[in-house]
Amino acid sequence: MNELKKEITIWRGLALAVSTIIGSGFLGLPGLALEVGDVYAAAGGWMLICIVAVPLIYVFMRLGLKYASAAGLAKYAEEAVGEWGGYAVTTIAIGTYSLGIPIVALIGASFVRELFSLQGAAVSFIAAAMLVIVTISNILGVKAASLVNSAAFVILVSMLLTIAASNGSFFISGLAIFAETLTGAHEVGYGGIWAASALLFWAFLGWENLSFGLEEYKNPKRAIPIVYWLSYAIVVILYLTLAITSVGADYSGLSVRGASGLSVLLQLTPFGNIFIMLVILVVIANLNSWAFGFSRLIYSAGKSGILPSFLGKLNKNSIPANCLWCLLALYIGIMLIQNFSEKLTVSTLMMLVNQNFIVLYVISLFAFWKTERGLRRWIGTLLSFASCCFLMSGFTWRALYPAALILIGYINYRLKLKTFAS
Repeated sequence: MNELKKEITIWRGLALAVSTIIGSGFLGLPGLALEVGDVYAAAGGWMLICIVAVPLIYVFMRLGLKYASAAGLAKYAEEAVGEWGGYAVTTIAIGTYSLGIPIVALIGASFVRELFSLQGAAVSFIAAAMLVIVTISNILGVKAASLVNSAAFVILVSMLLTIAASNGSFFISGLAIFAETLTGAHEVGYGGIWAASALLFWAFLGWENLSFGLEEYKNPKRAIPIVYWLSYAIVVILYLTLAITSVGADYSGLSVRGASGLSVLLQLTPFGNIFIMLVILVVIANLNSWAFGFSRLIYSAGKSGILPSFLGKLNKNSIPANCLWCLLALYIGIMLIQNFSEKLTVSTLMMLVNQNFIVLYVISLFAFWKTERGLRRWIGTLLSFASCCFLMSGFTWRALYPAALILIGYINYRLKLKTFAS
């Protein structure tokens, strides 16, 4: 039968969710946030993005309960604007995940390069190797992928508790900075808060990615709300623990800025070198989760005719292997282009991915508004729309990228209609 198996339990879903959301952001965002502003802007950005994310997660949880399908966001778009919306969202998702997944691999590979003092093109080769491992892991099935995600979850919790305990003075200093920012004792401008929040939005990408795997959940009515809200609580605790410690360290004069700032804090723990090596597993788990969700979208698009039909086939173990191999080739192609382009920096690609996800959120929000009723409909819509408007306010010309992808999706839809009509 050409159907995905229901093998995702609450624990597997939780491990998948946390591994999807925490990965490259865990490695680089605390240090990168300190580069776009001072410690107070970083503190304000972290607190604000934790709040801004709540209504968006609520919207995805509600839509997931109504439409537990491998089409995920594409299904939500169909409900919002009609059949062409599925084509548009599929195109946006391809233009988003095909950039985002190589970014995660490149950030993880940069960590490995620093760990072993490698030179030259080592980052690209390591990133490609990670993507090959992730592809094979997904082809082996949900159970194999869940082992990687579960191990990464345990490592993350252990790592962050150790960092906080080993750097207690930095954590206390960071708490003071967060308190001053929250109470207004130190003024922070809108520009600094927006810059930090727009970057830190990367830290909360992932709940939309869960939509592509909801068809495979056991007892989805019970599991979906638990997975969404419990994973949110865990992610906020883990990220804020690291953010507070990083802010305190920077304020105290320790250099933790930049994408590799975490390595400095890790080296101050009793198990520093071991933890730095285990970070590689965390990145692979993050890639594993993203690749899982993306492959399900491509499989669904192939099955429904949006993409070539061979992508909508499963192997004998009910795994979309065709999708996974084709996507591996796409990731490596994107990395080659990025490697030879001076303008396509990791931070530039990261901002493009962030804004595309916000566009996907707005489309999903419209679906939420159309399918909900009563007070829930208006409160959820207004709060989520306010969050999206705040995050989109500074992207300017970059908005042309998702606009072009929507147009490509619409043209594909019109061409398919003509084909069927003839």
